[in-house]
Amino acid sequence: MKPTRLTSPVLIGRIGELATVAAAAGQVRLGAGRAVFVTGEPGIGKTRLLRESGLAGTGMAVLTGRATATGGAMPFRPLVEALNTRLRAGPPPTGPELEPFRPALGRLFPEWRAGASESTLVIAEGLLRLLAALSREQTLALVLEDLHDADPETLDVLGYLVANLDALPVLVLASVRTGPSPALDLAYRAARDHGVPVVELVALDDTEVAALAAQCLRVDTGALPDGLAQRLARDSDGVPYVVEELLAGMVAGGVLHHDGLRWHADRDLTLPVRVTVTRTVADRADRLGPDARRLLEAAAVIGGRFPLAVVRSMRNMAEDEADRLVRAATAAHLLRPDPTGDGWHTFRHALTADALRAELAPDEHRRLAAVAARALATSHPGLPGELCSLAAELHLAAGDHDAAARLLAEAGTRALDEGAATSAAGLLERAHLLLRDTVPASMVLESLLVALEETGEFDRAQRLVDAMLARADLPTARAIALQSRLGWNAFHGGRTADAESRVAAVRMLLGPDAAAAELAAAEVVDAHVLSLHDGRAEEAEEVALRAATAAERVPLPEVVCRARQLLALLARRHGFAAADRHLLEILRVADEHGLPLWRVRAAIRLASNEMIRSGRSEALRQARDAAWAMGAVHTGYDADASLAMHDVFFGRYAEAVHSTQECAGALSRFGKVVDLQYVLVVRAAAHGQRGSRAGMEAALTEYDRRGGTGSFYTPLVHGLCRAFCALLEEDPAGARAELAAARAFEDHHTTIYYQWGRYGLSLLLDALAGAAPAPEAAHPAAELRWNRQFVHFAEAVRRGAADDAAGAGAALAAAREAAAVFPTAHRLGLRLVAESALAHGWGEPVTWLREAEHHFQGLDAPLVASACRTLIRRAGQRAPQRRAGHDRLPTGLRDLGVTVREYEVLLLLAERRPNKEIARRLYLSHRTVEKHVASLLRKTGQPDRTTLCGYATELRPG
Repeated sequence: MKPTRLTSPVLIGRIGELATVAAAAGQVRLGAGRAVFVTGEPGIGKTRLLRESGLAGTGMAVLTGRATATGGAMPFRPLVEALNTRLRAGPPPTGPELEPFRPALGRLFPEWRAGASESTLVIAEGLLRLLAALSREQTLALVLEDLHDADPETLDVLGYLVANLDALPVLVLASVRTGPSPALDLAYRAARDHGVPVVELVALDDTEVAALAAQCLRVDTGALPDGLAQRLARDSDGVPYVVEELLAGMVAGGVLHHDGLRWHADRDLTLPVRVTVTRTVADRADRLGPDARRLLEAAAVIGGRFPLAVVRSMRNMAEDEADRLVRAATAAHLLRPDPTGDGWHTFRHALTADALRAELAPDEHRRLAAVAARALATSHPGLPGELCSLAAELHLAAGDHDAAARLLAEAGTRALDEGAATSAAGLLERAHLLLRDTVPASMVLESLLVALEETGEFDRAQRLVDAMLARADLPTARAIALQSRLGWNAFHGGRTADAESRVAAVRMLLGPDAAAAELAAAEVVDAHVLSLHDGRAEEAEEVALRAATAAERVPLPEVVCRARQLLALLARRHGFAAADRHLLEILRVADEHGLPLWRVRAAIRLASNEMIRSGRSEALRQARDAAWAMGAVHTGYDADASLAMHDVFFGRYAEAVHSTQECAGALSRFGKVVDLQYVLVVRAAAHGQRGSRAGMEAALTEYDRRGGTGSFYTPLVHGLCRAFCALLEEDPAGARAELAAARAFEDHHTTIYYQWGRYGLSLLLDALAGAAPAPEAAHPAAELRWNRQFVHFAEAVRRGAADDAAGAGAALAAAREAAAVFPTAHRLGLRLVAESALAHGWGEPVTWLREAEHHFQGLDAPLVASACRTLIRRAGQRAPQRRAGHDRLPTGLRDLGVTVREYEVLLLLAERRPNKEIARRLYLSHRTVEKHVASLLRKTGQPDRTTLCGYATELRPG
């Protein structure tokens, strides 16, 4: 019986390839995300393999999207197409982890659109969270086809998803054509870095070609006409699509016919037969009639995917006639319905459109491309979305380079406005190259530099600018704008020498009599570079203020905001009120010129300053919420990190650790290394300020691994982390050494952090050591509430030592008022001051020690709690009994009969402390420590003190 369609009803071969997909699907059903890339030449069966993989039968929700080569690829098309099949089928997912990313996802799903555009990286994180939310309802298979035609943003997002799928029940299947392409590079990079399988489909062997032909003709292999299988294997090179098309051509051309019983060949199949893929596609189009052929040729000129209304206009066809012809072409397997609908249609295979275009004479191709460009502009005024770049490609094919350049520049600018910086860079560079001999090329270049700044391609930007600057006809104003922009790019890329050279070039172009307004953009760059040099903060401040004032007059609002932001940081050394004045100026400029992102940035910095001064975080939380609501994700994470440090100060250590885990995961995926370093310091402080040295050092090890060593967070590492932890271990000498290291670092580096100890904790330790008051006590930073508590504690110690009991009491009251919101720092101050008060006979040290002991006992900081009890007993008072029940002991030690005091000794043995040091730290005699060590050796079964120290290290709590 003659078949109604010449395609195989079953997949031939590919058993091993299907097994690879099935294995990945099995892992996903167990909760482990997996990805598989399928590669191969055109027509080899990539799409067929994905569709025959049987995923629907596994209970997975299969979401499919496809990239197309129509015009310039639309950002995120395959992802949007795939996810919309789910999002349009039911209510959108919700959840606290997804909500902050809904504005960013509005780039993909217009019904979610709100707020500012965000980077591709933020969209990728949002999609990861969206997949997480969707996969809680049903295991997902995300099938993305023809990625060789995908836009850069889709590939960036896919790379991000593949790298972070592990914990999600999501399978990603992606197909990509062999041959050089960014998509194939991504596949092999994923294989190298993440072990993702890359399944390369090879040509069918002769036996498989024969089996495929038999299935297409609906007969057994033995019933094939003589020589047919050999001829197909030779002419198709084992490519399944070509086998099917050659068979269709042979049947249509009468080379093969069916007599009702079997197939016969009308000629010797070993002889040449004029059958090719191009010819068979053209013949099939011809059999539909001349009107259908004309419609398909017009559609092929547009691309593999086309809007039917434009084709109708090109060929002056009525709507019902065009619809009839499309249905006929679909039945003939030349076209297939487009998943997006909306009047678009798609060729069944990319090779089909290629074959039809190959049949056109060059002049006819150019003519049809020009007609298509005009029809597209007429039917879609303004050329929205992907149509702008599609029209540009048609003008290029028609030979109209000026119109193509104009549309490429417009498409690139739109992509940049929407945050698709990589696509924007590609479009704008093409426009720039088409315009290379005209002055407008420099205007396109400015937008291109913005895109390259976003993508971090500073070398590429420099080459383009230098080529433009070499032109003799480039206006000076344009050259200045380009140099200033490149200087800003260089600074953000960490290339300060390049930034300085660009500023110098602007100054040379303008000469010694340059107006401040002409220099403003370059001087902002200069000020930022100066701020990095030791001892040049005053000069940086002067240059930044001059730039801000001049830019305000032009106006250049972005330049004003950049300058004021730097001024706000530099002004902190004069006091936070001075910093606030610059931030308020940013708010004003942002409101006046409609810069919502700058407004929320300034609001967050203002609220951070308020929190640092007063200890109140309400304003910062509101500003953070505003950032998340508008989709300013990076700014939101900055605020979250500040709030996590606030939680550390307020003794909410578990909350701080949880926040930093959330921030660190996202910032690590974003590649925001500097911000990640700060978050890791906050995590270390959360552990260190509760006395967990192991947890602190683990966080700092990760901080060092992420390049933090020697960064400007170094004072925080020494002061807020290690010095504070040392005090909870009753090691004031160690704390003073850490603070001295922080001071030595800060003396040679500019800092913007004032709470690490120089203006607070160091002053208290100096007072306890009998040192003279330091000038830092009069610095504006000493008025910050975290520092102020220690300043007053120090004053209480000095007055008490000078027999001024009344003054000491007043200072202590002031300290306690400032410290009221900082539970651990407050009690640490009481513990330190109480020892001095006992020695000098003033105040109520026993009362303070009981309060401190209760706090540190609950904090599980045994050494400082023990010191409080020892001091209480030294004062002749009965100390709290904390040993009954051994509730703080690890179970294994409790079973061995280890006492709480012996456990305290064991903790110090883990640090390889000598007995004399342990005795001093625990306020015990040297003889008592020796007895405890001997008891520990006996109870733990360790042979000597060295092995006991190693045993203690392994048991030490994290």
